[in-house]
Formats: sequence, structure tokens, C-alpha cells
Amino acid sequence: MTLRILGINGSLRTGTPPEFALKIARQCLEERGTTFESFELNAIPALDGRPDEQYPAAVVAWRAAAEAADGYLITVPSFHGGMPGALKNALDFLDMEQVGGKPFAIIGVSWGDAEPGVTDTMRTMRHLGGIAAVPDVVISRARDHWGTGEQPANKGVLIAIDKIAGDLFDVCTLRAEDRLPSP
Repeated sequence: MTLRILGINGSLRTGTPPEFALKIARQCLEERGTTFESFELNAIPALDGRPDEQYPAAVVAWRAAAEAADGYLITVPSFHGGMPGALKNALDFLDMEQVGGKPFAIIGVSWGDAEPGVTDTMRTMRHLGGIAAVPDVVISRARDHWGTGEQPANKGVLIAIDKIAGDLFDVCTLRAEDRLPSP
């Protein structure tokens, strides 16, 4: 059985450490035999209360990708003491039907304090029924630990990303084998 992991970059900006961290995690998970799909949040409109059938196809695709996933790997920066609005908006389109009982892992990467974005994302995913079964990775002061390239300057970051990918893989495997409690 091949596990399906949905990668979510909580930043709409390209060429940033959250995007690079997701690419590294993707490689780590694919090396373990998973199928990894990323979803671009910039295609999702604002959740504004209209009937579901009036939202564009991107919302249907987002929900379908989330529902088909066995687990989630989310990279998230922090903006003004919390997760980015686009990530919160995208998660608000999901429900227990898509997320309930599924493991997730979070990698926070921020130029300042990454913890607030991680905390917000963790709380939202738990409210959706996700299982935060692995410790998150928090990379604050990314200029010091990541630098300006696609690979982190601090090689300990690579070790932490590989560990979180491996732990997520293990917990998703336990769930697939029906060895985790149901929500």
C-alpha cells in the first residue's frame, strides 16, 4: 500500500524557506515510498458564505485532495503573530470529513518567531479532527538557520525535516494498518 501525503505550503510567496522546506520534506517522504501531492493555496478564493456549488472548481479539487490524503505535511510562516490568512482560509474550507483521524506534521519557518504560525495551524488542524502525532519543527530566525538558498545553512534543519517526514510516515502507516484510535 502506498501512502498519499498532501503537502501544503502556507505561504503564497515563491522562493521562500517554507517552499524549500516542503520540497525537502517531499523528497524525504518520496524516498520512503509515499505519493506526495502539493496544493497551491493561491487558487482558493475567500470563504464568503456562498453556497458550495457557487465556489470555483479549485475548492472542489482542494477538498478532494484533502479527503484522498492519508496525512498532511504543512509548512507555515508566521505573519503578525499567527498563520497566514490564505492558509487559514483554505483550512476553513475543510471539515472532519476530509481531515478527521488523519495525521499531520507542521514545519514552521519564519524570519522572526515561527511558533505563533505553528500554534495556530496546530489548533485549527486539531479542530478539524487531525491527529498531531509528531513533534513539529520550528525554525525561527530563518535568516540565521536557513540563509538565502534552497538548502538550509544549518544542517541540523535537514536532520529535523527528515525526522518529521519519517515520523509522519510511521504514524500514517499505523493509521493505514488500523492501529490508531478513531476520532
